[in-house]
Amino acid sequence: MPEDSGSGGSESEGDTFELLNIEDEPEPEEILEIGKTDKGTIEEEPEEDKEEEKDEETEEVDEELKEIEEELKGPTEEDLELTTPVRRKEILAKYPKLFKDFPYLEKAYYREQQFTELLPTIQDAKLAVEKAKIIDRLDSDIMSGDISNVLAATKAENQEAFYKLADNYLPALKKVDQQAYFHVLGGVVKDTIITMVREGKALGEQGAPLTAAANILNQFVFGSQNFVPHQPLSKQPNPDETERDNRQQYEHQQRVMGVFEQTRDTLQTKADNVLKSTIDQHIDPNGSMSDYVRGKAVQDAKENLESLIGKDARFVGLLDKLWEKAFQKGFDKESTDRIKAAYLSKAKTLLPSVIKKARNDALKGTSRKASSDKDEVILNGSASKKGPITPGKSTSPSSGRISKAADIPKGMSTLDFLNKG
Repeated sequence: MPEDSGSGGSESEGDTFELLNIEDEPEPEEILEIGKTDKGTIEEEPEEDKEEEKDEETEEVDEELKEIEEELKGPTEEDLELTTPVRRKEILAKYPKLFKDFPYLEKAYYREQQFTELLPTIQDAKLAVEKAKIIDRLDSDIMSGDISNVLAATKAENQEAFYKLADNYLPALKKVDQQAYFHVLGGVVKDTIITMVREGKALGEQGAPLTAAANILNQFVFGSQNFVPHQPLSKQPNPDETERDNRQQYEHQQRVMGVFEQTRDTLQTKADNVLKSTIDQHIDPNGSMSDYVRGKAVQDAKENLESLIGKDARFVGLLDKLWEKAFQKGFDKESTDRIKAAYLSKAKTLLPSVIKKARNDALKGTSRKASSDKDEVILNGSASKKGPITPGKSTSPSSGRISKAADIPKGMSTLDFLNKG
């Protein structure tokens, strides 16, 4: 969040916090262009394919999603152990189109070089981040005028270093600013004078010399018989001004948070609409699903997609950085468009596999139900006879029942008798 200068809102604040992508006219439906995965197209296979092939395809998609989840977990420190880098020329000699087909790899190649020059190992990077956090906290304390945490941290880390800091504090202060140095000494002297006067009064008549000595010390050091209490060297803010500034800062932060929440909700709604439209278009190209099954498949695909995106720590970190820039730029259209584009770009890489899995799961359930209905029809003789067979009744179309061969009329074959209505 951008820091408040304490002067309240500027004249252009309304423009600065202009919401992105809020138009009066509805936007045209946006659908991502997706069509292929590493395993093949996401188009639905012909219905005459065998059930065994669909099961194998489902297993392949499940395995592909597991690979994606493994990638999202990121490599271990052992995987990232520093090794001798390969020259770009050597890579292109073996894979001439590698960087052309995958531009990200070329950027990652050069970025890794620069990172390695600064931080050769992952452990170095972690230590650097931790130290940066400590420095930020100390910087915040120092700027607020509180060095107690600095002293406490120094004492906890190295007692001898803490003693050196105490020994060198006043000489260093005098070297940097003599006015501040004498101000600190004056505070010590005034505390001494106050203690002497308090002790002299406590002793009664016997304390008169001590009180007189306190007056002499005050006159010697400060050149006056009038005692003036010690005052802070820093400018003390007016309580009314402080309250007003705090109120203005709070109101400013509330406005910023209001714009942020509205912008976030707007972006989320638009991204969700794009993803839903994309999934709708590809989930059932042959119209094999009922409305209920189709809706469930779309919902499953969307939930799976959101889960995979949330597991990608690297992408979440990138998204956080983009939001920080959006805060700094007052949520202008350019910064928030970048957030939306990044989110949809990430979703586009995952959608083919997610859609394929949701479709396979839905059609697999549909196929099993159809097979079950078919078996029931075969067992009961017809679709209209789905109840149990009545005991003593024949499943033959004949209304008669043969108890013995004598029941068959002379001259009539057994087959003719059975076919008799």
